[in-house]
Amino acid sequence: MFSGTRDMFTYIECAACGTLQLKDVPDLRSYYAADYYSFQPAIDSGAVAHGFKKRLSYQAGEYIRRRVAAYYCGRRAVCGEYRHLLGRSLSKRMGRVIVGFPEYLKVTRLDLHLTPRSSILDVGSGAGLTLLALSHFGFNDLTGVDPFLEDSITYSAGVRALKAELSDLNRRFDLILANHSIEHVPDPRATLKEIHRLLKPKHYAIIRLPIVSRAWRQYGTNWVQLDPPRHLYLFTEKTLTTLTEEAGFTVREVTYDSTAFQFWGSEQYARDIPLVDARSYFVNPDKSLFTNKQLVDFAAQAATLNESREGDQAAFYLRKE
Repeated sequence: MFSGTRDMFTYIECAACGTLQLKDVPDLRSYYAADYYSFQPAIDSGAVAHGFKKRLSYQAGEYIRRRVAAYYCGRRAVCGEYRHLLGRSLSKRMGRVIVGFPEYLKVTRLDLHLTPRSSILDVGSGAGLTLLALSHFGFNDLTGVDPFLEDSITYSAGVRALKAELSDLNRRFDLILANHSIEHVPDPRATLKEIHRLLKPKHYAIIRLPIVSRAWRQYGTNWVQLDPPRHLYLFTEKTLTTLTEEAGFTVREVTYDSTAFQFWGSEQYARDIPLVDARSYFVNPDKSLFTNKQLVDFAAQAATLNESREGDQAAFYLRKE
C-alpha cells in the first residue's frame, strides 16, 4: 500500500511473543527502486556518486526537504553544548535544510558522550538525510551504510552514504544509529551483533523502530507501519530487548515516540488510499480527507499511548559495556 501496488503478503504472528514475521521474502530490489524517497540525494549538497551527472531539480529537493521536516521537530531548542552551534549556523545556512536537533538525541538521563568530533554511523541510512541534518549541528565524522543504495554518495559537508553491508566496515564508532532500519533486515540478530562489534566500549547504539502494540490490535493489516514487504520483522518491546541483550548490549532506556502517523496512515489504508496517492496526507496535506481537528486528536492520542508505552514505535538506548 505504500506505493499502491496492492501486492499481497503473508505474515506469521508468534503466539508466544507477538512478533510479526514476513513468511516469504520476495526479491526486494523492486521495492527499493532508485526513486524510493529515502534514497534521493539532497538538493544543493554537493553530492557526488557514480552515475550522478546532474543535480536534482528544485522540485525534487523540495520533496526531500518536506520529508526530512516530517521526521524532525521544527523547534530550535537543542541539548547542552549544541545550542550555540545551531544559533551560530542559522544566519550562515539559510537556504539549506535547517531542522530541529533530533528528539531521540536530546535525552537528559543518559550521557551519550557526544562532541562535534564524535564518529557517528547510521545503519540503513538511505541517501544520508539524517546525517546531513546532524552536520548542521557541527558533527563532521558522519558515515551511513545501506546495501539498497544504487551507488555510494559523498557530500561536500563530509557526509558519506556507502552502498555496503555492515560486515564491510572495520572501524569503531562513538555512536551508532539504526533509525527505522532493523525491521528491514533479514537477520536482525546478526545485524545487532555487527552493531555491537562496530561500537566503542562504554558508548551507545540507538535503535528506533515500529513496535507491535495498540495500533496493530486496532488496525490489523491496515496498520501503516506493517509496510509489507519491506518490514520483514516487527517486534514487541520485550522481544527486541531479549535480542539486544543476546547481542551483548545493556538496554538502558526505552522511549516511545509514536506520532499521529499511526492513525492517519492506517485510516487511509482502511479507505484504500496508498501513502503516495494524490489523496494522501503524506503527499497533499492541504487536500487530505482529515480535518485539522482530527489531526490534532491523532497527535494527542499518540502522546497518550506513548505515556502508557503503547505507541507504535520506540527508541532503544543500548550501551556496550
